[in-house]
Amino acid sequence: MRTHVAIILLVLPAMGADFPTHVMKSDALALTVFVPDAEKGMYRGTRFDWSGVFSVEFGKHKLFGPWLGNPNPRNHDSIVGPCEEFGSTINPLNYDDAKVGELFLKIGVGELEKPKEEKYRFFHNYKIAKLGTWKVEKGNTATTFTQSISTETGYGYRYTKTLSVKGATVKIAHALENTGQKTIHTDHYNHNFFNVDADEVGKNYELEFPFAPTANNPVERFSELVKLDGKKFTFAGPLDKGSIYSELRGYSKEKSDTGVTMKHLPSGVSVKIAGDHPLKKFNVWGIKSTICPEPFLEFRIAPGETAKWTWIYEFQK
Repeated sequence: MRTHVAIILLVLPAMGADFPTHVMKSDALALTVFVPDAEKGMYRGTRFDWSGVFSVEFGKHKLFGPWLGNPNPRNHDSIVGPCEEFGSTINPLNYDDAKVGELFLKIGVGELEKPKEEKYRFFHNYKIAKLGTWKVEKGNTATTFTQSISTETGYGYRYTKTLSVKGATVKIAHALENTGQKTIHTDHYNHNFFNVDADEVGKNYELEFPFAPTANNPVERFSELVKLDGKKFTFAGPLDKGSIYSELRGYSKEKSDTGVTMKHLPSGVSVKIAGDHPLKKFNVWGIKSTICPEPFLEFRIAPGETAKWTWIYEFQK
């Protein structure tokens, strides 16, 4: 169950005016990519991977826009688009062994200081002790982000994410190389803060899965508002207040079950997402300003080994 405290503003503010950005284009799409920057970056929180964060213009439509109003770089949730997190259901590296005041490692962010607390809190902004070094190679149709870090606790990695666009397709390719002495065991998921033209979430949005989902322990307003019919996920009314949340069941370990199609009925815009790695689990969360299908993966990477995985986003109208 998620905890979010925010004032929701549905008017999309101008993004990128005060933050380092890079624009990538094809004949069908324009991506505003937010460049990692410890002093000026759009996102400087400790929850999400800092790399490859972007919003999209597709025809006359704006997708994956801000869902918390004007960005607050220090807010752990103030981020946009298909954004990713490591170490959510599996604690970040070295967290369990670290004592109060010692450091643990959040992939895609850096080393964080452990405060006195009973358990890891993804929604807490931890003190950053050491950021990994980011290298960004920009291109018109592809941008590569690389972060390297080595710790005194025996963990280390070289993380590479390449964001590319061709036609109406965006590809997010990942490689996580274990350069340390300890095995990296982590989960990874994409939050997919989906919205179209700032339209409020409700009957105008649908999800369609490659499997027939069932809700496992739905909470908040999920049972009241969500209808699961075969492979479709629809709304019975507006998500005008509160939120929905549930883990979904029904998928197999086949790669073909990894994806989802997100649809916005008034505009005719849809985004088909496909992955190439079996699911660990699949959650759906939403509030008034965004609907978020969240596919989770799991990796166990021995020293010297590299895990690779890819997400494909196909925009249609």
